[in-house]
Amino acid sequence: MSADKTASSPSRWRGRLAARYRIRKTSFAIAGVAVALGIAACSSASGAGSASTGGSGSSASGGTISLGISVPLSGAVGSSCSPMNRAMLAWFNHVNATGGVDGKKIRVDNRDDGYSAARAVTNTKAFIAEHVLAVTGQCGSLQPPAQVPLLTAAHIPFLFDFGASNAMLHPLSPMYFNLMPTYGDQLAAAIPWVFQHYGKGSVVLMNSVTPDSPTTTKQVKAAVKKAGGTFLAQYNAPPGTADFSPYVLQMKQQHPDYVIIDQIPQDAARLIKEMTAQNFMPTKKIIGSNAVSQQTFLSSVSASVQPKLLLTSDIIAPANAGSTKCDTVLKAANVPITSVTLRGCGTAQVVV
Repeated sequence: MSADKTASSPSRWRGRLAARYRIRKTSFAIAGVAVALGIAACSSASGAGSASTGGSGSSASGGTISLGISVPLSGAVGSSCSPMNRAMLAWFNHVNATGGVDGKKIRVDNRDDGYSAARAVTNTKAFIAEHVLAVTGQCGSLQPPAQVPLLTAAHIPFLFDFGASNAMLHPLSPMYFNLMPTYGDQLAAAIPWVFQHYGKGSVVLMNSVTPDSPTTTKQVKAAVKKAGGTFLAQYNAPPGTADFSPYVLQMKQQHPDYVIIDQIPQDAARLIKEMTAQNFMPTKKIIGSNAVSQQTFLSSVSASVQPKLLLTSDIIAPANAGSTKCDTVLKAANVPITSVTLRGCGTAQVVV
């Protein structure tokens, strides 16, 4: 699907925050296994050099800009989120090395939350005590609903997590800034396009349970109905589920035309592996958001299954990143160029 078609599609996310707290008209592309457009195409920086990590200092005093990052470096999504975190730190280091931001160096208190809301809250309280200028770099939809109320009360902005949360998109969360369409918005926009190109049909939905799952499910159901399809069933599994065989058996009995996956990439990889083992594939396509359009998932999918995949993405394809500043900075930092690291670098560019 071309960029022009994407921009004119219903993929532009809808207004749920006060206008001054959002970045409007974010668009995304529907693609096959090689994913498409995005934020990592920024070509220049405003600053530079060593994003020192550690945990004290006021927000922008003493020649430093203090940021807090609570991110899963371990746990169910650690293998996906750690590379994004490395890419963000690489960009901040680059900014510091080339003069900083208006002469100020970026200081990052970088903390692991293990994809745990409770640990993210502990980290967030530490950031508030440090008087950081902003919190950024979060990865996942599970933690932000627990973090944002604390940051809102402290008047500290929460910038651009990877896992945009529907729960935060309302005027009561004025400190929550979002770049990415929510997973529900992405899937709801993808469904009519997919039905137009591959035919209407029946749908089952597989969720990794997060605070956003109920809203995403409602959006998917409504989009399927509006586009003339049939919603058959939804399945909800806790993040990190090891055995998807019962879910796949139930899906198989439904004989769906489409399987929609709203999952963390590690769960999606196990789901597809189990679908293959049970000799089950939907008649038409497997549809997923940019949560799974990354190497953690894609590298696990067999060549025979790849033609079934239709995924959304908010970054350019890694193969097309050679003309970007992120490509140069990440290579210099020995960070592989992937969809996740490009998003990390692109997000850090926007933060700067």
